[in-house]
Amino acid sequence: MRIHKYSCMFKNNLKIAWRNLIKDRQFTFLNLLGLATGLTCTILIYLWVHDEYQFDKFHEKDARLYQLMEYRKGKGEVFIADESSGILAETVAAQNPDVEYAAAEAPAAWFQKFTLSVGDKNLKATGQYVGKDYFNIFSFKLIDGNPDKVLADKNNIAISDELAMKLFNTTQNLIGKKILFQQNEVFFVSGVFEKIPVRSSEQFDFLLSFEYYKQIQPWVTSWGNTGPHNFVVLKKGSDVDAFNKRIAGLIKKSSGDTTRSPFAMRFSDNYLQNSFDHGNRIGGRIVNVKLFSVIALFILAIACINFMNLSTAKASRRLKEVGIKKVVGAGKRQLIFQFLGESILLTFIAALIAIGLVFLLLPEFNRITGKEILLQFDGSLLAGLIGVSLFTGIISGSYPALYLAGFNPIMILKGKMRNSIGEMWARRGLVIFQFAISIFMIVGVLVIYRQIQFIQKKDLGYQKDHVLRMDCEGKLIANEENFVAQLKKVPGVVNASFTYNVMVGRNYGDNGLEWEGKPPNEYIYFEGFGGGYDFVETMGMKMTEGRSFSKNYGDESNNIIINEEAARIMGFKNPVGKNVTLFGNPKQIIGVVKDFHFESLRESVKPLYMRLIKQDSSPWNKLMIRVQAGREAETVEKIRNLYEQYNPGFPFDFHFVDELYDKQYAAELRVGILSKYFAGLAILISCLGLFGLTAFTAQKRQKEIGIRKVIGATVPNIAFMLSKDLFRQVLVAILIAVPISWWIMNQWLNGFAYRISMSVGVFLIAGLSVITITLLTISFQAIKAAFKNPVVSLRSE
Repeated sequence: MRIHKYSCMFKNNLKIAWRNLIKDRQFTFLNLLGLATGLTCTILIYLWVHDEYQFDKFHEKDARLYQLMEYRKGKGEVFIADESSGILAETVAAQNPDVEYAAAEAPAAWFQKFTLSVGDKNLKATGQYVGKDYFNIFSFKLIDGNPDKVLADKNNIAISDELAMKLFNTTQNLIGKKILFQQNEVFFVSGVFEKIPVRSSEQFDFLLSFEYYKQIQPWVTSWGNTGPHNFVVLKKGSDVDAFNKRIAGLIKKSSGDTTRSPFAMRFSDNYLQNSFDHGNRIGGRIVNVKLFSVIALFILAIACINFMNLSTAKASRRLKEVGIKKVVGAGKRQLIFQFLGESILLTFIAALIAIGLVFLLLPEFNRITGKEILLQFDGSLLAGLIGVSLFTGIISGSYPALYLAGFNPIMILKGKMRNSIGEMWARRGLVIFQFAISIFMIVGVLVIYRQIQFIQKKDLGYQKDHVLRMDCEGKLIANEENFVAQLKKVPGVVNASFTYNVMVGRNYGDNGLEWEGKPPNEYIYFEGFGGGYDFVETMGMKMTEGRSFSKNYGDESNNIIINEEAARIMGFKNPVGKNVTLFGNPKQIIGVVKDFHFESLRESVKPLYMRLIKQDSSPWNKLMIRVQAGREAETVEKIRNLYEQYNPGFPFDFHFVDELYDKQYAAELRVGILSKYFAGLAILISCLGLFGLTAFTAQKRQKEIGIRKVIGATVPNIAFMLSKDLFRQVLVAILIAVPISWWIMNQWLNGFAYRISMSVGVFLIAGLSVITITLLTISFQAIKAAFKNPVVSLRSE
């Protein structure tokens, strides 16, 4: 009986809710649009945040999988590096019984692309060198091959199923098949793995043995040289803190280096918690995750505030309904449930609209974020959608429900209800909060945009535009000078040289430079640049003192160039002609190059030395080719023809240096684009609320407006009367938002060593934008009400 009673009550409340929504279409439309927009933003941000949190979490041994990092001391500072010696993992495993698996890695980020050949097929593919336990550490699925043996031999190669299809047109029966590597080494397929998931920070097309890499690059076996990544899986029940204490002094014990100390960090935490580039921390993605999580909450809050404001403003239309229901016996709890039911129903309708919008917007959202997110209605997503909808419905409907259910029925029926001071200030506070958030988001968009513009236009100390970078491979190795001489004859080529530096991020560094007056036992890191003749000229660098390397001066192998920062650190006022030693070999400084940025602008310029490298057998060298502006396409085609004639069997592959430079700031660019869209939507939702409030205010005061017009009030007088209160609230929001947004955006800018200053203009633009949008929003309803015939207004009353 009781169940039937509640069932009837539920159905009755649902009917009433539906009728009320249909009856007041303007109210319903404004709330649906605001809630649907807010929920759409929230769902998109949730999908993005969820995708970020899932990175590297799919590995079966995730809880026990650690990367060996290093604490490094220098110039009174301690920073974290994600690289170490190539023998760290095996040494740690040999000395610690709680290590189950260990492997080193020469990561794919070091290399541009390699050439793999089968028959007449020559393909470029991304690869890296890894230890034999790699597939026991990481859960990359092997289609064919044994995880224990797939990389046990130096001549083994494991390839992805995608690469297998390109090379062999099949993924079946490939074990033992030959692949020609860089046209000079034969490897045998020992395993085929599924394409690496997009949610993996480890991305590659094939794997070679790290033991083979030790053979061709013995420097990785030295404690003094760093670069490789090292991974371990600890046995179940191991205490990582105790493990870290045991390994802390390993490098000092093995090499005597007191500036480096290893420690284990959970591998899957690295993606969000820290980002590294050649041993340098460049920021954490977790900052963006937190930022957009807060933005999602803010946008949802704005949508809920709209509902509250519009519902309480509309309350006057439902006073008699509430009074009669109370008189005939309806309790406060029953009324609260009725109004909450209306709110939840409206929210669920908005959620359905939001899901449709997400389906439509997801492809574009993926393009902007560089993701491959799919809207899959699994248990967690459905639970999240229902939870968010219920939460939104309850939060947005709670205040109106309590407000309406709390009216005194006698006062309502006598028509003596008046708005309370508390109600008035609550509504004003909500409007102020809405617009304070909107102003903050506008300031954020402007600051991010200006910082990105600053990054893209800043003088880097070298000219990155119109420069091609390509790897030396095949016949180019040990013949760079000959090829460069031919390149300079190509029409459209301005200059060319070679280097082993990538010009974007650190590439090679050491503390082997010594000079008279250097503090004893102090390790000072110098980036080591190596380049051929004309390298300085090709990259558009400027010499502030002395000269660059030239064939006119004979043998330059014992000469070096330093940058201004190096001269400052070394304490040389007139560096040219000074004698120094590099790893014990005497060198003379012949020039000082103006400081240039070889790292992102998050980092200050580091000291460097530059030495001349003549053509040798190193596979590290890269060609730098400057081409004439406006003739890039035709010049690249001529370079391609020359390359293919000179280096047959190697596909022509290159990158423009400016494109590689911009990739460093991909995260900031995406943050800027998304912030722009979300700020626009936040303002739209806020304006919907203002539009609705102005409309209800005009309806509520139509008799007053009619009387004022009869006694001579003009249209501007009426419009000002209706809008001045809301306009004041927006001004208060500006005063609150400006100092908060200044502090928060300053914190964000502090992540860059080179940054814009927070000018007053940013806040003026944000404030004037909001004021203009507010005026346009409320003026329509205000003017419409002011032009209304007063006879109609008075008759309607």
